[in-house]
Amino acid sequence: MNALSDLAGLTFLRPLWLLAIPALALVWWQLRQREASESPALPEIAPHLLRALTIGRGEASRSRAALIVLGAACLMAIGAAGPAFRPAPSPFVTETAPLVIALDLSPGMDMGDIPPSRLERAKQKIRDLIALRAGGRTGLIAYAGSAHLVMPPTEDPTVLQSFLEGLTPGIMPRAGQHPSEAMRLATTLLATEDQAGTVLFVTDGVDPTDIANFPTDGPGSVALIVAPDGGGPELDRWARAAGVRKVAVTVDDSDLRAVNRAAASSLARAASEDGRMRDDGWLLAIPAALLLLLWFRRGTTLHWAVIGAAVMLAPDARANELSDLFWTKDQQGARAYAARDFPQAAEDFVDPPWKAVSLMRSGQYGEAAAVLEPIQTSDAQFNRGIALIRGRDYPGAIAAFEAAVKLDPSDQAAQENLALARRILDYLNETREAEDTEVDSEDNAADGTVEDLQSDQGQMRRITGDSDLSEDAAEQWMKQVQTKPADFLKSRFAIEAAQTRAPSDTGAEVQ
Repeated sequence: MNALSDLAGLTFLRPLWLLAIPALALVWWQLRQREASESPALPEIAPHLLRALTIGRGEASRSRAALIVLGAACLMAIGAAGPAFRPAPSPFVTETAPLVIALDLSPGMDMGDIPPSRLERAKQKIRDLIALRAGGRTGLIAYAGSAHLVMPPTEDPTVLQSFLEGLTPGIMPRAGQHPSEAMRLATTLLATEDQAGTVLFVTDGVDPTDIANFPTDGPGSVALIVAPDGGGPELDRWARAAGVRKVAVTVDDSDLRAVNRAAASSLARAASEDGRMRDDGWLLAIPAALLLLLWFRRGTTLHWAVIGAAVMLAPDARANELSDLFWTKDQQGARAYAARDFPQAAEDFVDPPWKAVSLMRSGQYGEAAAVLEPIQTSDAQFNRGIALIRGRDYPGAIAAFEAAVKLDPSDQAAQENLALARRILDYLNETREAEDTEVDSEDNAADGTVEDLQSDQGQMRRITGDSDLSEDAAEQWMKQVQTKPADFLKSRFAIEAAQTRAPSDTGAEVQ
């Protein structure tokens, strides 16, 4: 039924190619007429004798070969028309869907039956998965008897590394193995994301009493099982009841590829809203090639061999020229992009949005902005601003975001990024002015005496999540923090657990 529903939305991206089908049908009809006119009408002779006495049957054989070629050409015409029935992700939708990783920190994760331990293997797999996702938004949750946010979804993998190393069962305030708590927290995080996301549970088991509490109406989920026996029957029962796909941990990265495919499946839902469709015309190349195999009759193979040799031995023949015979530039770019060869994809793509996103993925932010500059749409100017801000061209980013807001005043994301770019530029200007003033003061006081601030002249500043700090200032502040990540997380988890303690734990009664 799903296949039929997909085919019900069949459309053609290049429908003018379908006009070749009536032309091919006309050629077929003419061949049929010619063959009929050349067949002698001699009813007096038995058919088997007529076949034996008739000369020139090679013409009929060539006609059948031509019909085979016409059938293959018809399939290729339909493929060139670009049949599409599946949504395709927009190039500026994050390549991989948002992912929230829920790491089990129950005491059993310290077991060493999977060297060096289940927990260390889980951390290794998480690091490898973050690297495999190549910029996808990833969040981290720790859970045992309760669930706690370690890091909200971010595109910067380095932020997760220090906190990931500090996760141990000893920092959890409540014992247990309750993935339902992690699922509720992950659902809240993913509700704020622009695209549908996935929850990955990295665990070795589940508390049987928690299976009934697991929400079944949340985002898609998958479980990476770090246990030699696959987690046992309780995990199987949890997976069936909660609709969680199980993936057993492996020594290679095949398990991570399976997890990544499950996470990326949510891109189809985002693509359906974007309106882009996937070109599936290449599928028809398979039956067309099978038909052409029937055409390899005497003489035909030699002709194609001569043509192929001429192409291969041409002085200026290159590999990309041979690729041009079979794929368009955008198709070649898509192949390079899928292989994560972003510089080659940027060189191959002709479509400006895809070319720009390939340039951005390869770190060529200025070039990506230049490609998008002539496209006067809100989306193009918004993404041009993203490219410029990543290239630290804040004045250019402000101009791009202003253009996006002007083209679409209701674009909330463009307005927020415009305000952010202005704050960054103001902070940089203030910092430069302060540095210039400090240098001037040092020059003027080179031959004199400079008194520092008295002990009671310093100003205390409280840093919150809304504080306007640059990345450099935040980094310097973090260097002053002497608390280890594990100690910090342990304290924060304990405070959160105390704040969310059930009324029965405190002796209070609910009226």
